Amino acid sequence: MKTKEEMLKLIRESGKKGMTLTELSGTRKRSSAEYKLTKQFLADLESQHLIVKSGSRYYLAGVRGKKAPKKKVNYITKEEFEEVLREVYKDLSALKNEIDRVYEYVDEVFLVTRKKSTGETKGAKDFPDEEEMRIAYDNINERENAGDSVSIAEFKRELEKMGFRFTDEEMNKKLLEMDKNEVIYLQEANNPETLEESERKRGINDKERGFLFYITWIKRL
Repeated sequence: MKTKEEMLKLIRESGKKGMTLTELSGTRKRSSAEYKLTKQFLADLESQHLIVKSGSRYYLAGVRGKKAPKKKVNYITKEEFEEVLREVYKDLSALKNEIDRVYEYVDEVFLVTRKKSTGETKGAKDFPDEEEMRIAYDNINERENAGDSVSIAEFKRELEKMGFRFTDEEMNKKLLEMDKNEVIYLQEANNPETLEESERKRGINDKERGFLFYITWIKRL
């Protein structure tokens, strides 16, 4: 009795001639165990797409008759591909904006460092310029993940840590001027009564707009 592998080898060697079930089983007696088992083996090989049947003869798949079916391949459509490209471009654009902001910040740091090393900042520690104020703002925004809404109290403390000296009145006047010139936008505190007294003291009481406590930087050079 031949094994399934032996039958496959015989069919392969038969080439375009092929082989019949009788030839492979060695008997014409359909009730015999050899005939039935050979028929089952051939059915298995056919279901595995290793052989094909044409008439009463069996051939190696692809040699004669039907070819073994190809696996179905799912192709992406043009519309789907274009959508993927749009998403990738959107992500790259967002990343580029973040990288530009980092480079902008690094440039500002080097600018301030150069000024300090050349003596250009002599006397400037008394009050920061807008570039130095923006550096303080970005420091807090990145460190605290403030979402472009930095508290005035924290902003003033950051400038003081950087070594600048000023009164709250002087800084409030400068911030209101920058707000008017649309360099920054000053926002009201929704519930100022919930703030600690030390924090409230560093905010800005504006007669027309109320209690201003948050900064959003608008103008980027």
